[in-house]
Amino acid sequence: MTDQKYKLEMIRSIENLQLSETWIHVLDDAEHALDVIKAIDILKDFAEQWS
Repeated sequence: MTDQKYKLEMIRSIENLQLSETWIHVLDDAEHALDVIKAIDILKDFAEQWS
């Protein structure tokens, strides 16, 4: 992931969702980063709905 500001936002989301650090490492994998971002966005939506 080349956009460092967005990457930091995603890392904060991963930490807030209490996900494994593996999710952070996958952000550097160009082949899988977009899938991880989509999954994080879905999980954030679920978390907001349950709150």
